[in-house]
Amino acid sequence: MENKLFEQVKDEAITYGKALGKVGKLHFIGIVSRVLGLFLLILTVVLCVFALFTFGAVAAIDVLAKYMPVWAAALLIGSTYLVLMIVAVLARKPLFVHPFISLLTKQVIGTQEQLTIETLKAEQEVTLQTVRIETKVDNATRELNFYTYLVKYIWNWLSGKLRRRENT
Repeated sequence: MENKLFEQVKDEAITYGKALGKVGKLHFIGIVSRVLGLFLLILTVVLCVFALFTFGAVAAIDVLAKYMPVWAAALLIGSTYLVLMIVAVLARKPLFVHPFISLLTKQVIGTQEQLTIETLKAEQEVTLQTVRIETKVDNATRELNFYTYLVKYIWNWLSGKLRRRENT
């Protein structure tokens, strides 16, 4: 019986460890995806700014200067890049964060919302495993206390009988 109990506790501990590992992995994926998404957002904005002030701006202004004043051509190109930067900032999750979440979870989880749901499921599994282990340990402790009390009671009873025989 004790082997079976210890095997159950061992199995519960292994399941608990796996659930805890999954929670840690999902939290790590969430953090890494946000960091990488932010990094790529910044890199994209910087590259857009560089592109604004270099090749695109010069080439477009040169072409448009033939049909309109140079200041109007420069304003048109500058506003185009500004709109592109605003779109990149507004669409940062579907453009940057969600692809990294999908990449890091091997296409199982595609969006940040799905990652949050999976993290909650994994945390629930950890809580469930914790309760199971605590229940097993409580039962084992109660059973051990019962047997200890029973042995102590029998010992006291036997030693009391032996003392009575010695006294008589």
